[in-house]
Amino acid sequence: MKNKLGKVLRVMLLTLTIALMYSMNVSAASGQASIGSKNYATVQKALTAVQNGQTIKLNKDVTLKDTLLFKKNVTYTFDMNKHKITSKIIDEDKCDLEIKAGKVTFTNGTLNASVFTRKGAALTVNGGNYKQILNWGKTVINKGSIVNSKYSAICNYSGTLLVKKATVKANYNCVYAYAGTVTIKGGDFRSYSDATSYPVIYSENATVNLKGGRYVHLYWKTEAGIVYNKNGKVTISGGDYGGTCASIQNYGTMTIKGGTFLSENSPILHCGAKSTTTVTGGELTSGSTLCGIEIDKGRKKFSMTGGTLKTYTVMALVICHGDKKNVTLDKKKANLIGERWADISVQ
Repeated sequence: MKNKLGKVLRVMLLTLTIALMYSMNVSAASGQASIGSKNYATVQKALTAVQNGQTIKLNKDVTLKDTLLFKKNVTYTFDMNKHKITSKIIDEDKCDLEIKAGKVTFTNGTLNASVFTRKGAALTVNGGNYKQILNWGKTVINKGSIVNSKYSAICNYSGTLLVKKATVKANYNCVYAYAGTVTIKGGDFRSYSDATSYPVIYSENATVNLKGGRYVHLYWKTEAGIVYNKNGKVTISGGDYGGTCASIQNYGTMTIKGGTFLSENSPILHCGAKSTTTVTGGELTSGSTLCGIEIDKGRKKFSMTGGTLKTYTVMALVICHGDKKNVTLDKKKANLIGERWADISVQ
């Protein structure tokens, strides 16, 4: 009887132990994130604990009510594991996700929130879906989708931004380059809708290098443009740029070395007062009945010594407002196609 009772007690104890272990595992697995086999109740706790070379993996969808801080000065991966992070932060002065230090790689999920990379920190995007990426440090986008139906999709305020390949749509600018250096090697960039009036690429004071990619703008007003350089330094050496009124607008310094450009209803290139514009390559096509290129009075320099300018029947290939000072159109080196009344006209 005593042996039988002891056996029953041992079975009950074993059952209780198994149940307790199962309960602990279920509880641990229900945490928001994990590093290896260790689970964490919140993503923030995992970010505080992460060590060099480790991977933080999300276990579930997460809703943010306060800023998620990436402040560990180590190199690691943030794997969203096909889950979604959504921000419900009401205070507009607060960041959604803020990378303050370290080198972090994002991948494999959906971020319905804005991610800020601060000076001294680095972000690498290796896939996933994003609402907005803002950079003051160093950001590299190898691949991914960034879509913003209200504001700009990618913003560079300082530091360096490199886009190797991405699908980008925005209601404002696909890329807003306030300062720093922006380089785009490939991807698909377009307005969020046909009613979007903002340029696809906008440079305030930045150095922008457009080496490839496809850029589409279908808004019908000429002042919108597809690439707009206010006071920066823009170099275009490749890519495909086109749309209804997809003009290149330069008010700073711009060099066009290559690329294919098409504006169906407006001059393909507008050079503003105080601008410096150099065209040595590329294929520029304008569907305007007025001119192919329009140059404002007060320009510092316009020079076209290469590339192709194609128009249909226009008043002039180039119209200069006020005078022809500092304007060069080399008819021997540039390929000029289309019927016109004049090569250069002053209005």
